[in-house]
Amino acid sequence: MKKTIKLSLAAAGVCGAAMFLLPNEAQAKKPGVLEGKPVVVDRLELRKFRFQITPAIGMSLSQPFVHKGLVGANLRFDFTDWIGLRASFMYGVINVDSKLLKSINNGGLPRGTAGAMDETYQGQDGPRRPLDQLDNPAPLLHDFQAGLTRLQYTGSLDVAFTPFSGKLGLFSAIFTEYDIYVFGGFGFAGWQRHYPDAVPTSDQLQIPNSTNPGGMDFCVEPNVGINSECLLHPVQPDNGFRPGGSFGAGIHLFLTDWAALNLEVHDIIVGHNDAGLNATIDDVPPQVQNTASGDRVVRHNASFNLGVTFYVPPKAKRSRLEQKLRKGKK
Repeated sequence: MKKTIKLSLAAAGVCGAAMFLLPNEAQAKKPGVLEGKPVVVDRLELRKFRFQITPAIGMSLSQPFVHKGLVGANLRFDFTDWIGLRASFMYGVINVDSKLLKSINNGGLPRGTAGAMDETYQGQDGPRRPLDQLDNPAPLLHDFQAGLTRLQYTGSLDVAFTPFSGKLGLFSAIFTEYDIYVFGGFGFAGWQRHYPDAVPTSDQLQIPNSTNPGGMDFCVEPNVGINSECLLHPVQPDNGFRPGGSFGAGIHLFLTDWAALNLEVHDIIVGHNDAGLNATIDDVPPQVQNTASGDRVVRHNASFNLGVTFYVPPKAKRSRLEQKLRKGKK
C-alpha cells in the first residue's frame, strides 16, 4: 500500500514539473519580434565626397576684458562616413565690456592728470600721476587702455572625426538622426586695440626713446629728466595675427536629409599679452616683450557656436539592412 502511494506521488510530481517546464521551453524557442534585426535601421550616412556648409553665429566664452559676438561659417568635406577635413572662420561684430574691464575703468586704476601749469590735457587724462597715487604700483588708466587689445577674428583648419551617429527620440514622439563629432588641428586668432584713441604717457610727452633700455636717453623726458611712468609701465599693444592650436566638439540634429541644426564648442589656443604691459618680475627696468618667452601667456579663445548645416549633394545615403537569419537555425 505504501509503495503504491509513493509511486502515485512520484507520478504526480513528474506531471507537475512537465506542466511548468514545457511551456517555458516552448516560449524560449519562440523568436522575439526584434531578434536578428540590426540595432539601427534606416540610418542616415555621411557618404564619401559630401560637403557640409554651415553659416553660424557665436559668442566668446573665455575673454577676460571684452566679450565678443561672432558671425562666420565653416566648410567640411568628408572622405568617409567618419573622417573629413574642415575649415572655419569667425569674425567679431559685437563688443561687450566684461565686469572686470568695467571695474577697472570705474576707479580700478588711477587716472592721470595734467601738470599744475599745463592746460594741454584739459577734459582728458593727462600724463602725470596724482600725488596721492605715488605709492600705487599700478599703471595709469590711459596707459592700460593704450595697451589693451580685443579678439577680432578666429579661424582653423582641422581634421574632423564622427565616432557616434544614430537616431534620437525626443519625448517619445519626435525622432531624428544625429551625429556627434570632434575635431582638432591648426588655429589662429587676431587682435586689435580696444581703445585706438588712447595715448600712452611716452607718446603724450613725446619721449624720444621709450623702447631701448640700453640707450642713454631711455625714458628721458625733454627738459625734465627720467619719467617714472615710461620707466616703470612701458606699453606695447600685442595686436595682429597669432597662430596656435584648435580643438572642439559638436552635434548635428538633422531636420531633413540635407539640413541639420549644429551646436558646437570651439577653442583656439594661442599666446597673447592682453593688456600690452610688462607681466614679468625679472626685467630691470621693466620691458614689454610680446613673445612666447616674454610677456605672452596661453590664451584660450573658446566660443559657443550655433548654426545650420547644409549638405551637398542634398540626397543622403541610408542603410537598408535586412533582417539576418539566426545562425544555427535549421
